[in-house]
Amino acid sequence: MPSGNTKDCAVAKGRIVPEDLQELRDRADIVEVVSGYMKLRKAGRVFKGLCCFHQEKTPSFTVDPAKGLYYCHGCGKGGDVFRFIQETDGLTFSEAAQRAADRFGLNLRFEGPAEPAGLRASLLLANKKAAEYFAGLLKMAPEAEGARRYIGSRGFSPKDAAHWNLGFAPRGRDNLFRHLLAQGLNADAIVEAGLALVTEEGSHLDRFRGRVVFPVSSLTGEVVGFGARAMGDDHPKYLNSPETALYQKSRILFGLDKAKAEIVRSGVALVTEGYTDVIALHKVGFTNAVATCGTALGEEHFSLLKRFCEKVVLAFDADAAGSVASERGFGIHSKVGLEVLVAPLPAGKDPADVALEGGREAVLPLLEDATPLMRFVLEKEISRHTLDSADGKSRAVRAAVDRLTWEPNPVARGQHAQWVAERIGVGHYQVDTVLREVAQSGNSETFGPSRRAGLKRSPGHVKVEREALGILLDSVERLPKAMEVLSIDHFTQPEHRVLFAALAELAVHPGTGTVMDGLPDDDARRFAAELAMAPPITRDPEEVFLRLEEFRIVRQIEELKAKLDGFDPEGDADSYDQTFRELMRLDVERRRFDDK
Repeated sequence: MPSGNTKDCAVAKGRIVPEDLQELRDRADIVEVVSGYMKLRKAGRVFKGLCCFHQEKTPSFTVDPAKGLYYCHGCGKGGDVFRFIQETDGLTFSEAAQRAADRFGLNLRFEGPAEPAGLRASLLLANKKAAEYFAGLLKMAPEAEGARRYIGSRGFSPKDAAHWNLGFAPRGRDNLFRHLLAQGLNADAIVEAGLALVTEEGSHLDRFRGRVVFPVSSLTGEVVGFGARAMGDDHPKYLNSPETALYQKSRILFGLDKAKAEIVRSGVALVTEGYTDVIALHKVGFTNAVATCGTALGEEHFSLLKRFCEKVVLAFDADAAGSVASERGFGIHSKVGLEVLVAPLPAGKDPADVALEGGREAVLPLLEDATPLMRFVLEKEISRHTLDSADGKSRAVRAAVDRLTWEPNPVARGQHAQWVAERIGVGHYQVDTVLREVAQSGNSETFGPSRRAGLKRSPGHVKVEREALGILLDSVERLPKAMEVLSIDHFTQPEHRVLFAALAELAVHPGTGTVMDGLPDDDARRFAAELAMAPPITRDPEEVFLRLEEFRIVRQIEELKAKLDGFDPEGDADSYDQTFRELMRLDVERRRFDDK
């Protein structure tokens, strides 16, 4: 049987050998895997954090290491470690298992027919090969001498370039395209990855030519796109990969794969606008720095950072673009639930200049003097007005209040209002008066917390069915005995019946996997994870199973009563009598539960 790593393969290797899959389940630490994507905190025997699948302020995502499962009580996502990797990275099951195996040092074996890999695998391979090609040229190609000089002029060594996998795109029309074809990639994959364009004549043209290349990686370190800087007077100065199936600028931060560990440790993310800013800050010890990829800082960026920290410091250029970007970010952070500050960069300097000219000691004061984003925006609003007249002060108050209404916390809003009054030189009550007027007019844009609609109260029998399934999931060794008294007829809800059928199959064939393996779809797996992650059932299992039987008998009684109503006692006398006798028998059996 073949074995080995599938990272560079264009095809999947078939079905994973069951023994290897079980060993991987035992070895894969779900807490370690999930912690690579979001911040987790221990809460008793489980771990909790802010869900990475939807936006929330209060942690509802739970990981149970003993059960090897995760579940979000907010959005309903749940499953095992493989499902988590599939959900977060958009992988097939085999790809997710291979990634887990690579992480935990297990060499998987495969059997059965191979299947063609999906689009994602093809794009990842194209980007990986392109990054290797660009990096090789930067190190050795005579044509890349100008790129090497530029990188050196920015204060970066060859070691820095290698650490960030920097590269050089040659000036030729289709050098990369022809290289990737020779590597076995097809033209469609190269174009879909954003590495080449198709001209009107039908020929192919490399997207990046004559530029220093900065590979952009996903959270797991896979190259998903590129940023490229022109070497001369070419325009634009920076050229980025287009939106692809792998690369969405609004959801990616350059350097986050290298920065996430320090962001979690320090509780702070340092956000810049440029690739070289991130590299320079990491070089002088600020390894929690990341950057946007040629787009404005948006809600999805903040939501991504919220998974790892509670505080963000914006270190944008101290020019109009940096100011606009900071103000654009205002309001979103309140909605997401992050504390955001703005570092006061010197005029005409970007973070890379500060870091490489003055080192760590020059950056530290900027972070220590960082201004809360609300204060920064209020200052920008007030500075647009002259304050030497009553009319100018009035306009400044009105402009500041328009921003104050975005603050959802009344205590913080009051403190900011007092600062506004002192800054403008008016009485605190005057700012409060305008605030009340805006609120009463209905023009306030205050963000309010969004709440997930509560579930309707379930009927008694549905609750008992869930309790029974939870007991079985929590103790699979109970399955054989439980199956002697339970059947699928004890369950009324479709999702309950599907899960019970998988449990019954596991009872007959133990050791063939987990219940998750026997479920037909993602909805069923999410439901199983929800039940498995629920608080332990405190009632005696036998009592729960007896209640299930009582409900089953009650349902049968109701069905027989409805059946009797449809009979003609004279015309269908035999059928009527037989049904009536069965009804009486069931009623006697039901009354036995009154004493239990």
